[in-house]
Amino acid sequence: MSDLNINGAKSSALLYLRDDRVKLSLNSFFTVSKIFEKSILLKIDNSKLGIADIRCLLLISLKPGITFNELISNLDITKQSLNRVLKVLIKENFIMQKANKEDGRKKNLFLTENANTILNKILKPAMDKLSHAFLKSGSNSVQGLNQIFINLTSMK
Repeated sequence: MSDLNINGAKSSALLYLRDDRVKLSLNSFFTVSKIFEKSILLKIDNSKLGIADIRCLLLISLKPGITFNELISNLDITKQSLNRVLKVLIKENFIMQKANKEDGRKKNLFLTENANTILNKILKPAMDKLSHAFLKSGSNSVQGLNQIFINLTSMK
């Protein structure tokens, strides 16, 4: 990457793309991921939930009415794995399914009030850390970071 060529011309404006800087950013992603996972695991220690359950609940909270196939795509897991997660979440009364109005074969997934309460409790420390970091960084940094995440996730 240190010899990165954009449109055939080297640019000093692209010094942030040097290998050492990109590796440092990659290491930061790993570190941040570990910090958030640890924070969440501490909160779910006494419950029957795991990280996969929390990710599933989080996605449903972000997009109420999401379908099974949309969840598979977003979580990047197999049907079998998602079925296992959903079975537990439905049994524990965290998720309710409603028939899709356009296609009766599909079901839309929604969180129960119980799930919203547990999810907020579990995610609060991580959200507080993230909010504090966002506050210290300023809105331009937040928009930049969110754009980086959007760009990364669209490259699947």
